[in-house]
Amino acid sequence: MNTQWQTISPVIVGLATVFLMWLDWLLTTLQEREMVSHYAEHYQSYPLNTVEGNPLLQESVRQARVMDPKHIAIATVLGGLVGYVSAILEGVSRELFIGYVWGLFLIVGTTHLSNLIGYRASRRGLHGKLYLHQRTALWVQMGRYAATSVFLAILALASGSIFVAGVALAGATSSLRQLLWLRKVPPIPQEDLSPADQAGSSLRPSS
Repeated sequence: MNTQWQTISPVIVGLATVFLMWLDWLLTTLQEREMVSHYAEHYQSYPLNTVEGNPLLQESVRQARVMDPKHIAIATVLGGLVGYVSAILEGVSRELFIGYVWGLFLIVGTTHLSNLIGYRASRRGLHGKLYLHQRTALWVQMGRYAATSVFLAILALASGSIFVAGVALAGATSSLRQLLWLRKVPPIPQEDLSPADQAGSSLRPSS
C-alpha cells in the first residue's frame, strides 16, 4: 500500500512527531534504568557514565523519569512546528521532510531499543566489565548511523521512495551529530590508547 503523503493532516504529522520524540525519551530512560539496575556491573562509560550522547539531556536522563516536563514542552513546540511546515510544503518536498523528521527519531529510537534488549539479555551469560570512553562510544555510534544511512539510501533508490530517502538523510545527519558531540568530550587518556597510537602520540611535537 502506497502512503498518500499529501492527504496526511498536519495535525497528525505534528502529533506523530511528539509521540516519536516521547518514545525516544522513554526508551532512553528505560535503558538508563536497566543499566543502573543490572548492566552497570558489566558496563561503564567514562569520564561520564551515561547512556545519553546529547550533553544537554544527560542530567535529565540520569533522573530516569518516564516524562520530563522540559522534554515534553520542547517536543510539543517542535511537533507544532513540524506540523506547520508540513502544511505549507507540497509534493516531493513534503514527503522528504516528513521522512527526514520522523527518521531522526525512528533511527535513534530503534538504536535505544536494540541497546535495551541487549542490556536485558546480558543479565545472564555475561562476565567481566567493560569500560568505554565516551569518545569511543560516539565513534561507534557514528559508524552505526552511517551504515544505516547507506542501507536506507540503497533501499530508497531501489524502491523509489522519497520518504525512505528522507529517513536515509536523517541517518546521515545523526551520524554527523556524533562528531559535533565529540567536541564536548575530553580526549582519551594516553594510557588508554593502543601501543601504536601511544608511540605516535609521543612523537608529535608538544604545543
